Amino acid sequence: MTYTTIPVKREIKERLEKFKGEREGSSFLNDLINEVIRVRREESFRKLRELSLKHLNEIEESHRKFRREFSLDSR
Repeated sequence: MTYTTIPVKREIKERLEKFKGEREGSSFLNDLINEVIRVRREESFRKLRELSLKHLNEIEESHRKFRREFSLDSR
C-alpha cells in the first residue's frame, strides 16, 4: 500500500491529531468521510421529506379550492 501526504495548515493538523487520538490516520480519515456522507444524506432526505409534505399540502389546498369553485351548473 502506498501513502501520501495531505498539506493542511498546522492548526488543522493539530485539531485532527487531537480528535484522532490513538486511531490510525487513514482509518480515522475514512471514518470522518463516512460520517460526513451519512450526515449529508440524512439532511438531503429530511429536505426531500419536507418538500414532499409541502407539495402534498399545496395539492390538497388546490383540490379544495377546485371543489369550492367548480360547478357543472351554470347558475
